[in-house]
Amino acid sequence: MTPLKACKRQSSPTLYRPTNSGFSLIELLVVLLIIGLGFTAVKFNVSANDGQKMRLEARQFANRTALIAEEAVLGNQQWGVDIYRQHTDGREQFAYRWLVRNEGDGLWQLPQPGFRDQPMDFLLADNIALQLKLEGSDQEVVINDKRKIIEQGSAAASPTAIAADIGAKEERNPVLPSIWLLSSGEISAFSLIFYDAENPEMKITVKGDELGRIVLDEGEQLDE
Repeated sequence: MTPLKACKRQSSPTLYRPTNSGFSLIELLVVLLIIGLGFTAVKFNVSANDGQKMRLEARQFANRTALIAEEAVLGNQQWGVDIYRQHTDGREQFAYRWLVRNEGDGLWQLPQPGFRDQPMDFLLADNIALQLKLEGSDQEVVINDKRKIIEQGSAAASPTAIAADIGAKEERNPVLPSIWLLSSGEISAFSLIFYDAENPEMKITVKGDELGRIVLDEGEQLDE
């Protein structure tokens, strides 16, 4: 047997390649893409729900204010909207309520309990904030904390008690409405912006003009 044939009969060594049991780079990228799309969908749904909630709050404010403006004309009384902040359990909420002017002493008071079966205070959701502007003023109206108002018909609502309550503050400083709704049909020209406190670009505006027209407008820009 020649050396050449002997070499041919020798079996060649077997090569063992390690088995790759992990993920390839493409597979990892696909998984990360799916996770990212899932987070985006959740965020979109939450934002959509917040936007719908804010739009509902703005529309309710517009409708309720228009209703009270009609009440002012029909009842020949001066009404107003008091917009304020309220602190409950460490969290801040924006809210509003109706005020009616007492023709006797000229002070603004709450309407009679049970008026139109409406609550006395309308609290907005925690994440909804407000910014108020009045026509003719470049300054944003400061929205203060809620102040106590002596209710009509209470034993304490005598002229003496009212004077004593007001006297505790600096020189007659009664609660005044943020927006006036007059018996003549005129109202304070205003822009009230509803916006997400965590995402200020998500907003919707309620506008009212002096003729009493109240509309929704989503194009208003927030002041920095």
